[in-house]
Amino acid sequence: MTILRYSKIVTSIVLLCFVIMVVGITGCSNSPAPKPLPGMPDSTDNPGVNGAGKMMMPSRMIIGYYENPWPGTPDKTGSFPSMKSFAKSMTGVGPFWYKATKDGNVEAKDSQLVYDTARDLKLRMYPLITNKTGSTEELLGNPEVRSKAINNIVKLVQEKQYDGINIDFELLPPAQRNNLTSFMAELYPKMQALNKTVIISVFPQVDVAEDVSGAYNYPELAKNADFLQIMTYDNHWSTSNPGPIAPIDWYEKNIKYAIDNCGGPQKVIIGVGLYGYDWVGKEGETITYVDAIVRAEQHGAKIMYDEKVQAPHFSYKDHEVWFENDKSIAAKLDIIAKYNPAGIALWRLGQEQPEVWPLIDSKFPKK
Repeated sequence: MTILRYSKIVTSIVLLCFVIMVVGITGCSNSPAPKPLPGMPDSTDNPGVNGAGKMMMPSRMIIGYYENPWPGTPDKTGSFPSMKSFAKSMTGVGPFWYKATKDGNVEAKDSQLVYDTARDLKLRMYPLITNKTGSTEELLGNPEVRSKAINNIVKLVQEKQYDGINIDFELLPPAQRNNLTSFMAELYPKMQALNKTVIISVFPQVDVAEDVSGAYNYPELAKNADFLQIMTYDNHWSTSNPGPIAPIDWYEKNIKYAIDNCGGPQKVIIGVGLYGYDWVGKEGETITYVDAIVRAEQHGAKIMYDEKVQAPHFSYKDHEVWFENDKSIAAKLDIIAKYNPAGIALWRLGQEQPEVWPLIDSKFPKK
């Protein structure tokens, strides 16, 4: 009887120790929850900070670029209706609001209505900072101006409580390659200290002229940004010969090149163009999907679809029109899904065929 009682006491002590150990390992511990392995995306939609102080991003980023309406028209035109209607399909917006100048200042054309609406819709905001025409040499080449611009960008992000920034410096001479890298190397740690996301928009590299693409050093820029957003559109542009905006073989080659040269798919956001051009000779006018359909109907033009390049097109009088529709976007989303990058960026909200949104939801869902 004494031995049995002793055995029960020992058994109870062992069980109690086991329970304490389990509780200590799980919910009652003050230790932080386990974090994803380096390079693995966070499983939630909300960015956080991992053990190394590094930003953890949502499993997929779906960013819609927001362009202001034409001068003199209300804020509720332009990209606004699409932003409101399809916010549920996006994780963030990139307003086209800011320009860095040759004296290091940042010019603004922001909208409080759009800002408040985006916040109400729970969209993260990564505004674009573009280089004002004529500013590049001083902005990137003069260290004092460069530092001033960077400090002004950081101040802007802090004051507006943006979730990050998108550096969109375009049409840079190849001679600015090292200066652009230096700009990002100075900006990035300051943004990291604030736990803000840094995106840089870059031109594609495959079958793109050196004078357009040469300033973008993918491997070095990848070290100094969270993501490179590849502008995989404008293979034919407003002053080129008519042709598809983003032929599918060119599209895939540039996605693969970016992933191979940026350190993996988790560093890359793929651009998706939603627009078209109406050319007369080598003069092209930017048009929306609706513009294209209306012009085809007005002129009795039959819309054709080129299966090789995966793009719709038609001609009328001396005009040639190429644009994007749900079929051409579906083909691009299939390629994107194949490589599983960090996200997509849509240029721009308001230009698209509405039917592309269910495709984005099904082929490239947020999670």
